[in-house]
Amino acid sequence: MTTGTAPAGGQPSGGAAGDRVVDRQRGVARRTIWISLLTLLSRVLGLLREIISAALFGDSSVVYDAFLFAWRIPNMFRRFLGEGALSTSLQTSLTEEDADRGDGAGRELFLATTLLLLRLLGLVCAVVMVTVWLLPDFMPGTEFLWLGPHPELVREFTVRLMPFVIFVCLTAAVGGALNVRAHYATPALAPVLLNLVWILSLVGITVLLPRAEAGDWEGQLPAVRWLAWGVLLAGLVQLLLLVPALKRRGLLVRGLSRPTAAARAKARGVLRRSAPLALGAAVYQVNVMIDGLMAQSLLLPGGQTVHYLANRVQQFPLALVAIAATTAVFPALAALGQQRRLEDLRRLHDQTQRSVLFVALPAAVGLAVLAVPVTTVLFHYGNFSEVGVERTAAALRMLALAILPAGAVGLVARTYYSVGDYSTPVRISAVMLVANVILNYVLLRHVGMDADGLALATTITSFGNLLLLLPGLRRKLELPVGQAGFTLAFARMGAATAGCGLAAWGLQALLGERGSRPLGLALSIVAGIVAYLAVARLLRVPEWATVASRFQRIRGKMERNRRP
Repeated sequence: MTTGTAPAGGQPSGGAAGDRVVDRQRGVARRTIWISLLTLLSRVLGLLREIISAALFGDSSVVYDAFLFAWRIPNMFRRFLGEGALSTSLQTSLTEEDADRGDGAGRELFLATTLLLLRLLGLVCAVVMVTVWLLPDFMPGTEFLWLGPHPELVREFTVRLMPFVIFVCLTAAVGGALNVRAHYATPALAPVLLNLVWILSLVGITVLLPRAEAGDWEGQLPAVRWLAWGVLLAGLVQLLLLVPALKRRGLLVRGLSRPTAAARAKARGVLRRSAPLALGAAVYQVNVMIDGLMAQSLLLPGGQTVHYLANRVQQFPLALVAIAATTAVFPALAALGQQRRLEDLRRLHDQTQRSVLFVALPAAVGLAVLAVPVTTVLFHYGNFSEVGVERTAAALRMLALAILPAGAVGLVARTYYSVGDYSTPVRISAVMLVANVILNYVLLRHVGMDADGLALATTITSFGNLLLLLPGLRRKLELPVGQAGFTLAFARMGAATAGCGLAAWGLQALLGERGSRPLGLALSIVAGIVAYLAVARLLRVPEWATVASRFQRIRGKMERNRRP
């Protein structure tokens, strides 16, 4: 293993290596499409697992409510220890190490960071499991059942699910390192495998265990316990999937020795650098946990479930477009930021934002217009009642509007990170956390809203976060002025989006009850897409020209392949 200051394998150092690191991140558009396709497959399978779960456990199961609330806890640590803070920090440090000292030094940094992370995750799991098990049923000093009507279930499932955080955080860190080495396929495939194992667990439960009604929580308890074991197995399987890719990209080789003292010191630096990011992600995840806590304690049975399902549906277009694009573009942003190529950085940010907006606008409006038929087609089976459909659709309608700011915020925040500003997004997120808690309380306790109140508070604070972040691109980061014509392009996209919403709503009105069937919903979605693309073409939206040219290139390749 390389331990000196010279790059491994005779690779050039300094500017030449830096150019090599930037060059291997070329092809952002093609990579985004590839990641989007795999993300689409993962999200489809994720929705399938929620459909099966909803039919199996229903919309008013206190045991499934407890499982979902407990599931939020390892997810919280996953976001800011794995997929968020540490992964981003590791990507930045690994990019710098590869550029300055070569791939061998980067490999050593990766190994030292992974071992340090493993010890940290083990400690976090132990502390959380003991703490949750010892939590009192009532909030200290009050008579408030903060864990809901069955706190023993929340404690049990939290302890069962916490080890998942070890598998998923290591998977996220490894995937981030592979992205730096320009390998995206396997990390994007890992969630697909996770969902497949989860679905197989649900299928096994339906086959092997007796079915219980939604109100029979004691009868459902064995099934949910087996599901928890299936989730742990899924986490382990997706981590093992990445091992061959690590070997191919030179991050894992035979005969690895213990990391040197210098590498361990740099690994601790990765953790220190991730601390502000972790704080920022923790603010958001604490926000999510507070939403879950309020759903568990203040809403009627099933409130946790319908709020969770609405979030899952909203995450489908958000992950497919915004999160996939952000994942694909961040290594390039980090490389440009590391070299202080601010004009290129601003250009890449603006182009990505416009591309995301081109898809996110119609997705948000379409999902809001079609909230009821979407919820009906996805979840109205088995133990999931019409009341559950109404509650979920109301929350989904509010969350659909958060697709726009949520996607944009992720990209803007990573632009801050790419030039070394980790504190500004944290401070703004903290302000929005307080605002969200206040809005949640007001909307649930004083306005009398259901899960849709939590969703509305999320949407309002997401817009607030974006509006506070955007001015800092010039004022704090000193990036150049954004691309001209953005306002006009946004107005044209808005007009096309209005056409999309009217077409989908109009067809739903014509179809009546048939609109809430799979065929009616599919026709409404197609009508909205066709209307959007037609108006976008008529108004000459630049992003439409880009999409059309790519389709023409694909068509040309297909025609050439058919020729003898």
